[in-house]
Amino acid sequence: MNSELLNLFAKYMEKQEVLSKLTESERLHGYNYSEIHTIDAIGNIKEPNVTGISEHMHMTRGAISKIAKKLQNDGLIESYMLPDNNQKIYFSLSEKGKRLFEEHKCRHNLWLERDNEFLENYDKEYLTEIEKFMIDFNKYLEKKINELGEKQNVD
Repeated sequence: MNSELLNLFAKYMEKQEVLSKLTESERLHGYNYSEIHTIDAIGNIKEPNVTGISEHMHMTRGAISKIAKKLQNDGLIESYMLPDNNQKIYFSLSEKGKRLFEEHKCRHNLWLERDNEFLENYDKEYLTEIEKFMIDFNKYLEKKINELGEKQNVD
């Protein structure tokens, strides 16, 4: 039973990846999941800095710094400091970054519409149970990610 369920999860993720590739626009080509979601975080977080983005995305500050450098070099984001704080560096979207941010938001909304059409076939109680399961499963996966991250930092 468990191996079949895990196989179904794998098939689900593969199909989501195929659908993403089939629906993404040219402007998203060349940028991976983490880069696009860093742009999304910068567009949604008030005063986004490396720490805030890393917490929002559950990634290391080092990984976010590396992504931010690439996005800055590509002209998608710009850095700035607040007048009263010369230590923290914050990020904002450039015009090019804003276009990518908006395109991602449109794609995300299309995904929600597409999959809501399927979910509307099930009653609320059933979906509530699935939601509880997915929350627990995501917590478990996050715990494993943190454990592996801590192990890699020690090694």
